Amino acid sequence: METADARLALPAPGWLLHSTAADGIVRLVNHGSDRLPPRPSPEPSTPFEQGGTRTVDDSPHYAKFAYASAAAPDTSEAGPTAGVDNHIALLDARRSASPRGRIHPLGAHGNRAASWHLADGHRIETTSVVHGPWEVRVHRVEGSGTVREGGWSLADEVADPEAVTGPGWAAVRRADGLTSAIVGLHGWDGAGVVRARDANAYGRHSATPYLLQPDHSGLLVTLVVLSAEPELCDAAALREAAALSVTEREVRIRFPDGREEAVRVTAETG
Repeated sequence: METADARLALPAPGWLLHSTAADGIVRLVNHGSDRLPPRPSPEPSTPFEQGGTRTVDDSPHYAKFAYASAAAPDTSEAGPTAGVDNHIALLDARRSASPRGRIHPLGAHGNRAASWHLADGHRIETTSVVHGPWEVRVHRVEGSGTVREGGWSLADEVADPEAVTGPGWAAVRRADGLTSAIVGLHGWDGAGVVRARDANAYGRHSATPYLLQPDHSGLLVTLVVLSAEPELCDAAALREAAALSVTEREVRIRFPDGREEAVRVTAETG
């Protein structure tokens, strides 16, 4: 039985594992897996290779930012709410979301991993930093328009998870206390929750908290958490406890328990 939190970086697949002993949850942060065939040399100019076109279909089992032992991705195949969980997207006028497409790893070591992908031809660079049950994602988003990012999807066989939202944050909670929260630390204003039916392996009723920014500023910073300890997922408290210092060169993160980390805004991992 695990008695302490743990983490492990796997540079080859671009993964970062972090687990928490208190609830036994293992989380996999994904900055390398996209299920696409190996890149030919030279790379052809196809939608899959370039990534991010509306014709690309992401696999929910490979293209998400994160996976966990206590949660599963929603797998509904159509509609404006499909694919929200653990995904950042540009939205078009019909609220259709850009796919992640080809993932270009930038490295994984220590407690962080990074990658970039193209969303409708616009580059999105993301660095993930983990600590305990929390993950902070630092995004540099090119282009303009509406951006949406989702947290973990929670599912229950009997009833809809409870949902709460506030200014720049949203959370869903199952009856057993398992909670998914997403908090906008920089650049986000709107938030909400989407619900689905028969789309999740963990139960018929699923819900995903998300953030929305109609006119993004280029740099977006998000905190996501999945935990069976509700006190660690109080989104309103997390927004107050977590803090950022943003300069042209770096984002300095203070996690809710006081731990500090610095991330280069170029999305490099060092």
